[in-house]
Amino acid sequence: MGSAGDSSRDWLEHARDLASRGEPYAAADAYLEALERGAPAEVVHLRLGTLYMELAEHTKAATHLEQVLAIQPDHADALCVLGMVMNDLRRYDDAIRYESLALARRPAFPEAHFNLGLAHFEKSDLRAALEHMEESYALRRGEPWMAGSAARLEGETAPPFSGPELGVNEVKLLHDWEQLEYLLSLGRLPAAFGAVAAEYLRLLDELRGTGGHSVTPLDSARFPLVARTYKRPLNIAASPAITGPLVDPRLDGPSIEARYRESQPSVVVVDDLLSPQALRELRRFCRESTIWNNVQTGYLGAYMFDGFCSEPLLRLAAELRERLPGIFRGLPLQMMWGYKYDCTLPGLGVHADAAAVNMNLWLTEDEANLDADGGGLLVYTKDAPKDWGFAKYNRDSASILQYLDSVGSVPLRIPHRANRAVIFDSDLFHATDTLRFRAGYLNRRINITLLYGLRSS
Repeated sequence: MGSAGDSSRDWLEHARDLASRGEPYAAADAYLEALERGAPAEVVHLRLGTLYMELAEHTKAATHLEQVLAIQPDHADALCVLGMVMNDLRRYDDAIRYESLALARRPAFPEAHFNLGLAHFEKSDLRAALEHMEESYALRRGEPWMAGSAARLEGETAPPFSGPELGVNEVKLLHDWEQLEYLLSLGRLPAAFGAVAAEYLRLLDELRGTGGHSVTPLDSARFPLVARTYKRPLNIAASPAITGPLVDPRLDGPSIEARYRESQPSVVVVDDLLSPQALRELRRFCRESTIWNNVQTGYLGAYMFDGFCSEPLLRLAAELRERLPGIFRGLPLQMMWGYKYDCTLPGLGVHADAAAVNMNLWLTEDEANLDADGGGLLVYTKDAPKDWGFAKYNRDSASILQYLDSVGSVPLRIPHRANRAVIFDSDLFHATDTLRFRAGYLNRRINITLLYGLRSS
Protein backbone atom coordinates (compact mmCIF):
# COMPACT_ATOMS: atom_id res chain seq x y z
CA MET A 1 0.00 0.00 0.00
CA GLY A 2 3.05 2.24 0.09
CA SER A 3 2.21 3.55 -3.38
CA ALA A 4 -0.77 5.47 -2.05
CA GLY A 5 -0.37 9.02 -0.79
CA ASP A 6 -1.43 10.42 2.55
CA SER A 7 -4.87 11.88 1.77
CA SER A 8 -8.18 10.05 1.93
CA ARG A 9 -8.68 10.81 -1.77
CA ASP A 10 -5.37 9.12 -2.60
CA TRP A 11 -6.43 6.04 -0.66
CA LEU A 12 -9.82 5.95 -2.37
CA GLU A 13 -8.12 6.05 -5.76
CA HIS A 14 -5.66 3.39 -4.66
CA ALA A 15 -8.49 1.15 -3.50
CA ARG A 16 -10.38 1.62 -6.75
CA ASP A 17 -7.25 0.76 -8.71
CA LEU A 18 -6.70 -2.43 -6.69
CA ALA A 19 -10.31 -3.48 -7.24
CA SER A 20 -10.03 -2.81 -10.98
CA ARG A 21 -6.95 -5.08 -11.12
CA GLY A 22 -8.80 -7.96 -9.44
CA GLU A 23 -7.24 -7.58 -5.96
CA PRO A 24 -10.43 -7.29 -3.87
CA TYR A 25 -9.05 -7.99 -0.41
CA ALA A 26 -6.23 -5.51 -0.78
CA ALA A 27 -8.83 -3.04 -2.08
CA ALA A 28 -10.97 -3.60 1.04
CA ASP A 29 -7.99 -2.80 3.27
CA ALA A 30 -7.30 0.36 1.28
CA TYR A 31 -10.94 1.49 1.57
CA LEU A 32 -10.77 1.08 5.34
CA GLU A 33 -7.57 3.11 5.39
CA ALA A 34 -9.33 5.83 3.38
CA LEU A 35 -12.13 5.82 5.96
CA GLU A 36 -9.60 6.21 8.77
CA ARG A 37 -8.14 9.20 6.94
CA GLY A 38 -11.49 10.97 6.69
CA ALA A 39 -13.06 9.76 3.44
CA PRO A 40 -16.88 10.16 3.39
CA ALA A 41 -18.33 7.20 5.24
CA GLU A 42 -21.25 6.70 2.84
CA VAL A 43 -18.83 6.53 -0.12
CA VAL A 44 -16.53 3.98 1.52
CA HIS A 45 -19.31 1.77 2.87
CA LEU A 46 -21.08 1.72 -0.50
CA ARG A 47 -17.91 0.62 -2.28
CA LEU A 48 -17.17 -2.00 0.37
CA GLY A 49 -20.75 -3.26 0.20
CA THR A 50 -20.49 -3.60 -3.57
CA LEU A 51 -17.09 -5.26 -3.35
CA TYR A 52 -18.23 -7.85 -0.78
CA MET A 53 -21.42 -8.46 -2.76
CA GLU A 54 -19.27 -9.36 -5.77
CA LEU A 55 -17.22 -11.69 -3.54
CA ALA A 56 -20.45 -13.35 -2.32
CA GLU A 57 -19.62 -12.36 1.27
CA HIS A 58 -23.18 -11.27 1.85
CA THR A 59 -23.12 -10.63 5.60
CA LYS A 60 -20.26 -8.16 5.21
CA ALA A 61 -21.91 -6.61 2.17
CA ALA A 62 -25.21 -6.07 3.97
CA THR A 63 -23.45 -4.59 7.03
CA HIS A 64 -21.68 -1.95 4.94
CA LEU A 65 -24.78 -1.12 2.89
CA GLU A 66 -26.89 -0.75 6.03
CA GLN A 67 -24.31 1.73 7.33
CA VAL A 68 -24.85 3.80 4.18
CA LEU A 69 -28.59 3.75 4.77
CA ALA A 70 -28.13 4.72 8.41
CA ILE A 71 -26.47 7.91 7.12
CA GLN A 72 -28.70 8.43 4.07
CA PRO A 73 -31.95 6.39 4.28
CA ASP A 74 -32.92 7.42 0.74
CA HIS A 75 -29.60 6.39 -0.88
CA ALA A 76 -30.84 4.77 -4.10
CA ASP A 77 -27.55 3.07 -4.98
CA ALA A 78 -27.25 1.44 -1.55
CA LEU A 79 -30.88 0.25 -1.75
CA CYS A 80 -30.23 -1.18 -5.21
CA VAL A 81 -27.07 -3.07 -4.19
CA LEU A 82 -28.77 -4.35 -1.04
CA GLY A 83 -31.53 -5.68 -3.29
CA MET A 84 -28.84 -7.51 -5.29
CA VAL A 85 -27.55 -9.06 -2.06
CA MET A 86 -31.08 -10.24 -1.24
CA ASN A 87 -31.38 -11.77 -4.71
CA ASP A 88 -28.15 -13.68 -4.14
CA LEU A 89 -29.46 -14.90 -0.76
CA ARG A 90 -32.70 -16.02 -2.49
CA ARG A 91 -34.71 -13.63 -0.34
CA TYR A 92 -36.70 -12.48 -3.33
CA ASP A 93 -39.47 -10.63 -1.50
CA ASP A 94 -36.81 -8.57 0.28
CA ALA A 95 -35.06 -7.99 -3.06
CA ILE A 96 -38.29 -6.70 -4.58
CA ARG A 97 -38.83 -4.42 -1.58
CA TYR A 98 -35.37 -2.85 -1.73
CA GLU A 99 -35.37 -2.42 -5.51
CA SER A 100 -38.84 -0.86 -5.37
CA LEU A 101 -37.58 1.57 -2.73
CA ALA A 102 -34.63 2.42 -4.98
CA LEU A 103 -37.01 3.14 -7.87
CA ALA A 104 -39.20 5.29 -5.63
CA ARG A 105 -36.12 7.45 -4.95
CA ARG A 106 -34.84 7.33 -8.56
CA PRO A 107 -37.55 6.35 -11.06
CA ALA A 108 -35.20 6.27 -14.08
CA PHE A 109 -32.89 3.59 -12.64
CA PRO A 110 -32.23 0.80 -15.17
CA GLU A 111 -30.13 -1.31 -12.77
CA ALA A 112 -32.97 -1.44 -10.25
CA HIS A 113 -35.40 -2.53 -12.97
CA PHE A 114 -32.98 -5.26 -14.02
CA ASN A 115 -32.63 -6.56 -10.47
CA LEU A 116 -36.42 -6.47 -10.03
CA GLY A 117 -36.71 -8.52 -13.19
CA LEU A 118 -34.37 -11.16 -11.78
CA ALA A 119 -36.35 -11.32 -8.52
CA HIS A 120 -39.67 -11.70 -10.34
CA PHE A 121 -38.14 -14.40 -12.55
CA GLU A 122 -37.19 -16.40 -9.45
CA LYS A 123 -40.77 -16.07 -8.20
CA SER A 124 -41.92 -17.57 -11.54
CA ASP A 125 -43.58 -14.33 -12.67
CA LEU A 126 -42.15 -14.21 -16.19
CA ARG A 127 -44.48 -11.43 -17.30
CA ALA A 128 -43.29 -9.05 -14.56
CA ALA A 129 -39.69 -10.13 -15.13
CA LEU A 130 -39.89 -9.30 -18.83
CA GLU A 131 -41.61 -5.95 -18.17
CA HIS A 132 -38.79 -4.82 -15.88
CA MET A 133 -36.10 -6.07 -18.27
CA GLU A 134 -37.75 -4.16 -21.11
CA GLU A 135 -37.92 -1.01 -18.95
CA SER A 136 -34.21 -1.36 -18.14
CA TYR A 137 -33.50 -1.51 -21.87
CA ALA A 138 -35.82 1.40 -22.71
CA LEU A 139 -34.13 3.62 -20.12
CA ARG A 140 -30.77 2.88 -21.75
CA ARG A 141 -31.73 3.03 -25.43
CA GLY A 142 -35.21 4.53 -25.76
CA GLU A 143 -38.51 2.93 -26.70
CA PRO A 144 -38.56 0.51 -29.69
CA TRP A 145 -39.08 2.19 -33.05
CA MET A 146 -41.15 -0.45 -34.85
CA ALA A 147 -44.36 1.63 -34.94
CA GLY A 148 -43.77 4.73 -37.07
CA SER A 149 -40.06 4.16 -37.51
CA ALA A 150 -39.89 6.39 -40.60
CA ALA A 151 -41.32 9.29 -38.61
CA ARG A 152 -38.92 8.54 -35.76
CA LEU A 153 -36.01 8.66 -38.20
CA GLU A 154 -37.18 12.02 -39.56
CA GLY A 155 -37.83 13.50 -36.13
CA GLU A 156 -34.62 12.37 -34.44
CA THR A 157 -32.49 15.50 -34.71
CA ALA A 158 -29.65 14.77 -32.29
CA PRO A 159 -27.69 11.68 -31.30
CA PRO A 160 -29.13 10.22 -28.08
CA PHE A 161 -25.73 9.21 -26.72
CA SER A 162 -22.37 10.85 -26.23
CA GLY A 163 -18.80 9.95 -25.40
CA PRO A 164 -17.78 6.27 -25.60
CA GLU A 165 -21.33 5.22 -26.54
CA LEU A 166 -20.81 6.91 -29.90
CA GLY A 167 -17.63 4.99 -30.62
CA VAL A 168 -17.57 2.96 -33.85
CA ASN A 169 -15.32 0.32 -35.36
CA GLU A 170 -15.28 -1.83 -38.48
CA VAL A 171 -16.82 -4.86 -36.76
CA LYS A 172 -19.81 -2.92 -35.47
CA LEU A 173 -20.40 -0.95 -38.66
CA LEU A 174 -20.14 -4.00 -40.92
CA HIS A 175 -22.59 -5.90 -38.74
CA ASP A 176 -25.04 -3.00 -38.56
CA TRP A 177 -24.92 -2.36 -42.30
CA GLU A 178 -25.54 -6.06 -42.98
CA GLN A 179 -28.37 -6.15 -40.45
CA LEU A 180 -30.04 -3.05 -41.90
CA GLU A 181 -29.93 -4.57 -45.40
CA TYR A 182 -31.34 -7.83 -44.02
CA LEU A 183 -34.20 -6.06 -42.21
CA LEU A 184 -34.96 -4.01 -45.32
CA SER A 185 -35.12 -7.21 -47.40
CA LEU A 186 -37.64 -8.67 -44.93
CA GLY A 187 -39.75 -5.51 -44.88
CA ARG A 188 -39.09 -5.01 -41.17
CA LEU A 189 -37.90 -1.46 -41.87
CA PRO A 190 -39.45 1.04 -44.31
CA ALA A 191 -37.70 2.06 -47.52
CA ALA A 192 -36.47 5.31 -45.93
CA PHE A 193 -33.89 3.24 -44.07
CA GLY A 194 -32.16 2.50 -47.36
CA ALA A 195 -30.47 5.89 -47.00
CA VAL A 196 -29.44 4.94 -43.46
CA ALA A 197 -27.84 1.71 -44.68
CA ALA A 198 -26.01 3.63 -47.40
CA GLU A 199 -24.57 6.06 -44.86
CA TYR A 200 -23.38 3.18 -42.64
CA LEU A 201 -21.63 1.71 -45.68
CA ARG A 202 -20.00 5.06 -46.53
CA LEU A 203 -18.65 5.38 -42.98
CA LEU A 204 -17.48 1.76 -43.05
CA ASP A 205 -15.59 2.36 -46.29
CA GLU A 206 -13.82 5.34 -44.74
CA LEU A 207 -12.71 3.27 -41.74
CA ARG A 208 -11.45 0.26 -43.66
CA GLY A 209 -7.70 -0.08 -43.37
CA THR A 210 -7.29 2.78 -40.88
CA GLY A 211 -5.76 0.81 -38.05
CA GLY A 212 -7.77 -2.31 -37.53
CA HIS A 213 -10.76 -2.59 -35.27
CA SER A 214 -10.10 -0.09 -32.52
CA VAL A 215 -13.01 2.15 -31.55
CA THR A 216 -13.01 5.70 -32.89
CA PRO A 217 -15.42 8.59 -32.20
CA LEU A 218 -18.39 8.99 -34.54
CA ASP A 219 -18.55 12.32 -36.38
CA SER A 220 -22.26 13.06 -35.90
CA ALA A 221 -22.20 16.11 -38.17
CA ARG A 222 -20.85 14.19 -41.17
CA PHE A 223 -22.93 11.08 -40.55
CA PRO A 224 -26.23 12.32 -39.12
CA LEU A 225 -28.29 9.25 -40.08
CA VAL A 226 -25.81 6.96 -38.36
CA ALA A 227 -25.89 9.19 -35.28
CA ARG A 228 -29.70 9.12 -35.14
CA THR A 229 -29.92 5.34 -35.40
CA TYR A 230 -26.72 4.04 -33.82
CA LYS A 231 -27.36 1.61 -30.95
CA ARG A 232 -31.10 2.33 -31.08
CA PRO A 233 -33.93 -0.24 -30.83
CA LEU A 234 -34.95 0.15 -34.47
CA ASN A 235 -36.44 -3.34 -34.56
CA ILE A 236 -37.03 -5.87 -31.78
CA ALA A 237 -38.26 -9.23 -33.05
CA ALA A 238 -41.64 -10.10 -31.57
CA SER A 239 -41.82 -13.31 -29.53
CA PRO A 240 -44.60 -15.52 -30.86
CA ALA A 241 -46.10 -18.15 -28.60
CA ILE A 242 -44.00 -21.32 -28.77
CA THR A 243 -46.16 -24.37 -28.33
CA GLY A 244 -44.67 -27.02 -26.09
CA PRO A 245 -41.32 -26.98 -24.32
CA LEU A 246 -38.26 -25.17 -25.62
CA VAL A 247 -35.84 -27.86 -24.40
CA ASP A 248 -36.30 -30.90 -26.64
CA PRO A 249 -38.44 -33.43 -24.73
CA ARG A 250 -36.41 -36.31 -26.21
CA LEU A 251 -33.28 -35.39 -24.22
CA ASP A 252 -32.28 -37.95 -21.60
CA GLY A 253 -31.92 -35.68 -18.55
CA PRO A 254 -30.64 -38.31 -16.07
CA SER A 255 -27.93 -39.42 -18.53
CA ILE A 256 -26.80 -35.82 -19.10
CA GLU A 257 -26.67 -35.20 -15.34
CA ALA A 258 -24.66 -38.39 -14.79
CA ARG A 259 -22.11 -37.39 -17.45
CA TYR A 260 -21.75 -33.98 -15.81
CA ARG A 261 -21.22 -35.49 -12.34
CA GLU A 262 -18.73 -38.07 -13.55
CA SER A 263 -16.63 -35.77 -15.75
CA GLN A 264 -13.41 -34.28 -14.43
CA PRO A 265 -13.65 -31.34 -14.72
CA SER A 266 -17.43 -30.80 -14.78
CA VAL A 267 -18.18 -30.38 -18.50
CA VAL A 268 -20.95 -31.95 -20.55
CA VAL A 269 -21.87 -31.48 -24.23
CA VAL A 270 -25.56 -31.65 -25.13
CA ASP A 271 -26.52 -31.85 -28.79
CA ASP A 272 -29.97 -30.86 -30.10
CA LEU A 273 -30.84 -28.99 -26.93
CA LEU A 274 -33.72 -26.95 -28.34
CA SER A 275 -36.88 -28.03 -30.07
CA PRO A 276 -36.92 -27.09 -33.79
CA GLN A 277 -39.42 -24.27 -33.21
CA ALA A 278 -37.43 -22.84 -30.30
CA LEU A 279 -34.22 -22.91 -32.34
CA ARG A 280 -35.90 -21.04 -35.21
CA GLU A 281 -37.33 -18.38 -32.92
CA LEU A 282 -34.10 -17.74 -31.03
CA ARG A 283 -32.22 -17.41 -34.32
CA ARG A 284 -34.86 -14.95 -35.53
CA PHE A 285 -34.66 -12.89 -32.33
CA CYS A 286 -30.87 -12.64 -32.60
CA ARG A 287 -30.83 -11.82 -36.30
CA GLU A 288 -33.70 -9.32 -36.43
CA SER A 289 -33.25 -7.43 -33.13
CA THR A 290 -31.00 -4.35 -33.18
CA ILE A 291 -29.56 -4.99 -29.72
CA TRP A 292 -25.86 -5.69 -30.44
CA ASN A 293 -24.41 -2.67 -28.69
CA ASN A 294 -21.38 -3.92 -26.75
CA VAL A 295 -18.52 -3.22 -29.18
CA GLN A 296 -15.40 -5.41 -29.06
CA THR A 297 -12.59 -6.01 -31.54
CA GLY A 298 -13.89 -9.19 -33.18
CA TYR A 299 -17.42 -9.58 -31.89
CA LEU A 300 -20.47 -7.76 -30.52
CA GLY A 301 -22.34 -8.41 -27.31
CA ALA A 302 -25.96 -8.02 -26.19
CA TYR A 303 -26.77 -8.35 -22.49
CA MET A 304 -29.88 -9.21 -20.51
CA PHE A 305 -30.09 -5.72 -19.00
CA ASP A 306 -29.61 -4.06 -22.41
CA GLY A 307 -32.06 -5.77 -24.74
CA PHE A 308 -31.05 -9.44 -24.75
CA CYS A 309 -34.22 -10.68 -23.10
CA SER A 310 -37.44 -12.19 -24.42
CA GLU A 311 -40.13 -14.55 -23.23
CA PRO A 312 -38.50 -17.58 -24.96
CA LEU A 313 -35.14 -16.77 -23.37
CA LEU A 314 -36.70 -16.55 -19.90
CA ARG A 315 -38.63 -19.77 -20.50
CA LEU A 316 -35.43 -21.49 -21.60
CA ALA A 317 -33.66 -20.35 -18.42
CA ALA A 318 -36.48 -21.80 -16.32
CA GLU A 319 -36.77 -25.05 -18.29
CA LEU A 320 -33.07 -25.85 -17.99
CA ARG A 321 -33.37 -25.90 -14.19
CA GLU A 322 -36.49 -28.05 -14.39
CA ARG A 323 -35.07 -30.57 -16.87
CA LEU A 324 -31.56 -30.81 -15.38
CA PRO A 325 -32.00 -30.26 -11.63
CA GLY A 326 -28.89 -32.30 -10.82
CA ILE A 327 -26.74 -29.77 -12.69
CA PHE A 328 -28.46 -26.45 -12.07
CA ARG A 329 -29.57 -27.33 -8.51
CA GLY A 330 -32.17 -24.58 -8.37
CA LEU A 331 -29.41 -21.98 -8.63
CA PRO A 332 -30.63 -18.43 -9.33
CA LEU A 333 -30.24 -17.03 -12.82
CA GLN A 334 -27.50 -14.40 -12.69
CA MET A 335 -27.16 -13.18 -16.26
CA MET A 336 -27.62 -14.07 -19.89
CA TRP A 337 -26.13 -12.63 -23.03
CA GLY A 338 -25.56 -13.23 -26.71
CA TYR A 339 -22.38 -12.74 -28.74
CA LYS A 340 -22.22 -12.33 -32.50
CA TYR A 341 -18.88 -12.69 -34.29
CA ASP A 342 -17.08 -11.57 -37.40
CA CYS A 343 -16.40 -14.48 -39.76
CA THR A 344 -12.65 -14.85 -39.12
CA LEU A 345 -11.60 -12.50 -36.31
CA PRO A 346 -10.71 -13.76 -32.82
CA GLY A 347 -13.53 -14.11 -30.33
CA LEU A 348 -13.37 -14.04 -26.54
CA GLY A 349 -9.98 -14.59 -24.99
CA VAL A 350 -9.36 -16.87 -22.05
CA HIS A 351 -11.44 -15.99 -18.98
CA ALA A 352 -13.76 -17.35 -16.29
CA ASP A 353 -17.23 -16.08 -15.36
CA ALA A 354 -18.77 -14.94 -12.08
CA ALA A 355 -21.13 -17.88 -11.62
CA ALA A 356 -21.41 -21.53 -10.57
CA VAL A 357 -22.73 -23.09 -13.81
CA ASN A 358 -22.35 -21.83 -17.38
CA MET A 359 -24.58 -22.90 -20.28
CA ASN A 360 -23.19 -21.95 -23.69
CA LEU A 361 -25.41 -22.62 -26.74
CA TRP A 362 -24.59 -22.18 -30.44
CA LEU A 363 -27.32 -21.19 -32.92
CA THR A 364 -25.69 -20.71 -36.33
CA GLU A 365 -26.20 -23.40 -38.95
CA ASP A 366 -23.35 -25.88 -39.46
CA GLU A 367 -23.04 -24.94 -43.16
CA ALA A 368 -21.66 -21.55 -42.11
CA ASN A 369 -18.67 -23.11 -40.31
CA LEU A 370 -15.73 -23.82 -42.64
CA ASP A 371 -13.86 -25.87 -40.01
CA ALA A 372 -15.96 -28.74 -38.70
CA ASP A 373 -13.34 -29.50 -36.04
CA GLY A 374 -13.18 -25.95 -34.69
CA GLY A 375 -15.15 -22.77 -34.27
CA GLY A 376 -16.38 -23.76 -30.84
CA LEU A 377 -15.01 -23.55 -27.32
CA LEU A 378 -11.79 -24.29 -25.46
CA VAL A 379 -12.42 -25.29 -21.83
CA TYR A 380 -9.36 -25.50 -19.60
CA THR A 381 -9.16 -28.08 -16.85
CA LYS A 382 -8.35 -25.67 -14.02
CA ASP A 383 -10.57 -23.33 -12.00
CA ALA A 384 -9.85 -19.66 -11.46
CA PRO A 385 -8.05 -19.18 -8.11
CA LYS A 386 -10.56 -18.37 -5.36
CA ASP A 387 -8.70 -15.27 -4.19
CA TRP A 388 -8.77 -13.61 -7.62
CA GLY A 389 -11.30 -10.83 -8.14
CA PHE A 390 -13.58 -10.57 -11.18
CA ALA A 391 -11.35 -8.12 -13.04
CA LYS A 392 -8.45 -10.56 -12.81
CA TYR A 393 -10.10 -13.89 -13.65
CA ASN A 394 -12.35 -12.37 -16.31
CA ARG A 395 -10.07 -9.88 -18.08
CA ASP A 396 -6.38 -10.24 -17.13
CA SER A 397 -5.36 -12.60 -19.94
CA ALA A 398 -1.64 -12.31 -19.21
CA SER A 399 -2.04 -13.45 -15.59
CA ILE A 400 -4.51 -16.16 -16.62
CA LEU A 401 -2.22 -17.65 -19.27
CA GLN A 402 0.74 -17.52 -16.91
CA TYR A 403 -1.29 -19.34 -14.26
CA LEU A 404 -2.55 -22.00 -16.71
CA ASP A 405 0.99 -22.60 -17.95
CA SER A 406 2.26 -22.96 -14.37
CA VAL A 407 -0.32 -25.67 -13.57
CA GLY A 408 -0.02 -27.44 -16.93
CA SER A 409 -3.65 -27.01 -17.92
CA VAL A 410 -4.49 -28.23 -21.45
CA PRO A 411 -7.88 -27.22 -22.87
CA LEU A 412 -10.65 -29.50 -24.01
CA ARG A 413 -11.61 -28.58 -27.60
CA ILE A 414 -15.34 -28.70 -28.30
CA PRO A 415 -16.23 -28.03 -31.98
CA HIS A 416 -19.08 -25.77 -33.02
CA ARG A 417 -22.37 -27.46 -33.88
CA ALA A 418 -25.73 -25.81 -34.37
CA ASN A 419 -28.01 -26.35 -31.36
CA ARG A 420 -25.12 -27.73 -29.29
CA ALA A 421 -24.89 -26.69 -25.65
CA VAL A 422 -21.79 -26.90 -23.49
CA ILE A 423 -22.60 -26.90 -19.77
CA PHE A 424 -19.67 -26.53 -17.40
CA ASP A 425 -18.39 -25.31 -14.07
CA SER A 426 -18.23 -21.56 -14.65
CA ASP A 427 -15.03 -21.31 -12.59
CA LEU A 428 -13.17 -23.11 -15.38
CA PHE A 429 -11.17 -20.88 -17.67
CA HIS A 430 -12.46 -20.98 -21.25
CA ALA A 431 -12.02 -19.20 -24.58
CA THR A 432 -13.48 -19.05 -28.07
CA ASP A 433 -11.74 -21.44 -30.43
CA THR A 434 -10.31 -20.19 -33.74
CA LEU A 435 -13.12 -19.05 -36.03
CA ARG A 436 -13.39 -19.67 -39.75
CA PHE A 437 -16.95 -18.99 -40.87
CA ARG A 438 -18.38 -17.97 -44.23
CA ALA A 439 -18.87 -14.27 -44.90
CA GLY A 440 -22.39 -12.87 -44.87
CA TYR A 441 -24.89 -11.79 -42.26
CA LEU A 442 -26.69 -15.12 -41.79
CA ASN A 443 -23.37 -16.94 -41.42
CA ARG A 444 -22.26 -15.00 -38.36
CA ARG A 445 -21.53 -17.24 -35.39
CA ILE A 446 -24.06 -16.60 -32.62
CA ASN A 447 -23.82 -18.01 -29.12
CA ILE A 448 -26.07 -17.61 -26.11
CA THR A 449 -24.74 -17.82 -22.55
CA LEU A 450 -26.75 -18.31 -19.36
CA LEU A 451 -25.09 -18.06 -15.95
CA TYR A 452 -26.52 -19.58 -12.76
CA GLY A 453 -25.51 -19.23 -9.13
CA LEU A 454 -22.37 -17.77 -7.57
CA ARG A 455 -18.75 -18.90 -7.63
CA SER A 456 -19.14 -20.18 -4.07
CA SER A 457 -22.29 -22.23 -4.87
